[in-house]
Amino acid sequence: MEKMFELIDLFFMTQTMKLQGALKAFCEEENGASDMVAVMVLIVIIIAIATLFNGRLSEIVGQILDNLGAFARGGTQ
Repeated sequence: MEKMFELIDLFFMTQTMKLQGALKAFCEEENGASDMVAVMVLIVIIIAIATLFNGRLSEIVGQILDNLGAFARGGTQ
């Protein structure tokens, strides 16, 4: 019975050491956080540019679609 308790203690000690190592590695890892911030900044910049040029972009897309429709009908602009 005592041998079984020693095995259980050994098991819990090894699991505790593994958990401490994983926690330490998680705390020291910062690459994921900085990459996420960079992606968020790029998304904000893209949204800001799209908002600023929304009217002009809509006009350009409308002209392209009109030209494409005319081309599909077989006519010229």
